[in-house]
Amino acid sequence: MSKQTKTLAQLKKSSKLVNRAFHKNGPKSYKRGQGALLKVLHKHEGAMTSRELVDVLSFDRAELKAVVKKAVRNGYVEMSDVEQPRTYKVTLTQLGEEIAEKRCAKHTEVAGNLLADFSDEEIEQLNALTEKLILAAKAQGAHGKRRSVKAGCKCKCCD
Repeated sequence: MSKQTKTLAQLKKSSKLVNRAFHKNGPKSYKRGQGALLKVLHKHEGAMTSRELVDVLSFDRAELKAVVKKAVRNGYVEMSDVEQPRTYKVTLTQLGEEIAEKRCAKHTEVAGNLLADFSDEEIEQLNALTEKLILAAKAQGAHGKRRSVKAGCKCKCCD
């Protein structure tokens, strides 16, 4: 294994472990996608259009609609029409706002615990290095949208 491959393998492993730490220590009451929806709406003053949400969350429109409908049923958000065709506005309810605040606080706590052994300088270096890697990946055609992987693809690179 080359040095570059080993480095990326370690980065992938650390990414998976960080995600597991957030999942294990984070709020347990979310269905798939609703937590991300609440977090994004909370950061954007509680309301966004479906088009904005598709761009920010990297969901396709059908996937977003399914997540929003579940969040509406749970009382976290409300949907309303907008003048643009095929667009709707999603707004946090009071319950959704409370849950989003709890989620953000828990994520901040978990992030603090994970990075407790890092100095401020090390965190800045890590941010700079990961940003550089993100830009390199985007230059190679990776864009972060889930739909970029072909459905049913069995190649080793898509695993």
